[in-house]
Amino acid sequence: MGSVAIEDSRSFPKKPVPSGAWDTHHHIFEPDRFPFAEGRHFTPARASLEDLRKFEKSIEVDHVCIAHGLSYGPDCRSLLYYLEQFRGQARGICVLDPETVSDELLDEYHEAGVRSVRLDFFRHKAMDNVQLQTELVEATATRLARWGRPGWSIQIQQPHLEFWPRLRDVVDRCPVPVVVDHFALIAGSSYRANDHTTNIQDNSYLAEGERIGLAALCETLRNGNLWIKLSAPYRCSNLAPGYDDLCWLVRCFVDANPRRVVWGSDWPHTQRHKDRAGKSSTSEEAFLQIDDKAWIESLSRWMSEDEWKLLWVENPATLYDYHE
Repeated sequence: MGSVAIEDSRSFPKKPVPSGAWDTHHHIFEPDRFPFAEGRHFTPARASLEDLRKFEKSIEVDHVCIAHGLSYGPDCRSLLYYLEQFRGQARGICVLDPETVSDELLDEYHEAGVRSVRLDFFRHKAMDNVQLQTELVEATATRLARWGRPGWSIQIQQPHLEFWPRLRDVVDRCPVPVVVDHFALIAGSSYRANDHTTNIQDNSYLAEGERIGLAALCETLRNGNLWIKLSAPYRCSNLAPGYDDLCWLVRCFVDANPRRVVWGSDWPHTQRHKDRAGKSSTSEEAFLQIDDKAWIESLSRWMSEDEWKLLWVENPATLYDYHE
């Protein structure tokens, strides 16, 4: 893939969040109600259901897709409880062990509104191992295919662009869609330079192997079985609140396939992985302070009206099998 440049990062007018919008990635942490799991990789502060409702109202989002917090492990009782509070107006992303989960439990999850499985690469020590990632995706896909219901997907998060030439083949033949979080964790130029000034509006700062990986990722998007979440820009850029060094990357994804991108807040904005290194996993971790409204306005200037509505309304409803 050659250098992809954006001549005008503000080429579209700012736009409001459209009616019927979805937030496809956020968490609820109420350890007083549902204790965290032993062996978790971090301990978040409290972020209640009431707090979530206030946040979504503040950004004018109508529907939510709750991502089960990895700090709870595969025990999804909290997810089922929170989905019940939304009375059919929400969707959920669970965590499970594909080798041991029963058909009866999957039936229960589906009835509750769960439509995706979040793979915990941390717990399986697969974050930096493409072979383990491949095995986990394939095992989970086999389990879901055998279950045989429509509308389910697999959600992953991994930081290696160079893995995508191999992951492309896995995703393309997967019997269910695969969703990758947080811009596929592709670092913007400011994040790569570890400063707050560098704003390169193309992929020229990526290494050759990373550009090959980006081309494979975008090809997989075009093929249609891969989805990208435009979520948690602070995990990929230091240029808050607008994150302008991600503009070229957004356009790269949208140009590849505007029907395979969705928006997620990642509320309540847990710490970045690199800032968590060396800290106790059982000490309570404060949340980041993120200006979500400024980020949404910035993003809106990088997309057309049609692309904007697809991102917020039509694409998530399709991905998460939601019908009014």
